[in-house]
Amino acid sequence: MKNVFISPNLRKEGITTALEETCKVLTNCYANITMPLKAQTIGIKGQNISYTDDDKAIQNADFIVALGGDGTILRIAKKAAMYNIPLIGVNVGHVGFMSELEKSEISLMSKIFDGEFTLDNRMMLDLEIIRDGKVIYAKTGLNDVTVTKQNPFHIISIDICADSVPVTKFRGDGVIVSTPTGSTAYSLAAGGPIIEPSAENLSVTPICPHDLSAKSFVFSKEREIAVTASGLDGSSVCVSTDGDHGVEVLPDDVVIVRKSKLETNLIRIKGKSFYHILRKKLSDGGNER
Repeated sequence: MKNVFISPNLRKEGITTALEETCKVLTNCYANITMPLKAQTIGIKGQNISYTDDDKAIQNADFIVALGGDGTILRIAKKAAMYNIPLIGVNVGHVGFMSELEKSEISLMSKIFDGEFTLDNRMMLDLEIIRDGKVIYAKTGLNDVTVTKQNPFHIISIDICADSVPVTKFRGDGVIVSTPTGSTAYSLAAGGPIIEPSAENLSVTPICPHDLSAKSFVFSKEREIAVTASGLDGSSVCVSTDGDHGVEVLPDDVVIVRKSKLETNLIRIKGKSFYHILRKKLSDGGNER
């Protein structure tokens, strides 16, 4: 464990102090530190510190430090998974379910260099939008795929199939297809089930359904979920992965969601169980995306 890439959320309050402390701990462990070019504005220098393009740095890293919160992890998860690079999250600010360390615990990162860690493998999702039989958009995410209305004052009609078999149909604000990791994020806020990560299930949760019979579903990881949606008055529908800006879909488009071949490997060094983390984070009052 010699090459470490730090991905900081530079918009976070207190990020400078957290970044300086992280660099100090890693330097004491004789690590070579790489950070994004934009992080140069903070002004941290050292013989073992360099700044470069994210992709190049990630390929050469032994592990990644996501410094910010769950949103920081989500933004770098796919690139880390593509190169099979594990990452550790440090929470700077609000509560985060995926972050292993709080900013007061950064010194514990030295345990990684002594081999005192485990890897928590997290399932990911592949999204495809099919139009006229062709894939027009594809993306991979760690948390969820949401199909939602763009106009806040209108509702949309949603049809859901699993492996081409009709499952349910309802009207409402949208639907969330999530991984177990995403089950403690937007899906939880929408009333969806909490799924432990090792279960590797897909959950489908309606968002504010205008139908009392609309329920959440939990599917096997082998299932392929297909969603079609349209605005009842011609209003637009948007598909988003892990809270990104998303893309507009047409009434005849099919949104396909399936388990990805990629996995996110989270570094764990405190030995806390999923349920211990869950109880603490829920009692702390929220989740930072």
